[in-house]
Amino acid sequence: MVFKKNNALNIEKNGVKMRIYNDKAQCGQAAVVFQETEKGHFEEFSHSKSFFIFYIIEGQGVWFIEEKPHDVEAGDVVIIPPNTKFYYKGKLKQVCVTSPAWEAEFEHHVRDIEQ
Repeated sequence: MVFKKNNALNIEKNGVKMRIYNDKAQCGQAAVVFQETEKGHFEEFSHSKSFFIFYIIEGQGVWFIEEKPHDVEAGDVVIIPPNTKFYYKGKLKQVCVTSPAWEAEFEHHVRDIEQ
């Protein structure tokens, strides 16, 4: 499968610009999203079905996983298992792979984060 940038869905959510390349209907095993943020993702949430795998392309920031801070920078990988609360702050460009592909009904809002 090849998913072209020109066909991706561009959205902005909680301070993050996202380019969504595919969804469950196109590939149920995994979905890929390019993300870019100036300040971070200002919603703490969890997902009860998918792993979230982030590769940091550029920038640096702090990931909060189950409220524990982790400094990250370009070249790092962050893996979030299902049912794990997280959010992040910083200026980052990253690729997120969800496996299986992300589904809205399995995402659970915990709280909004102050900017």
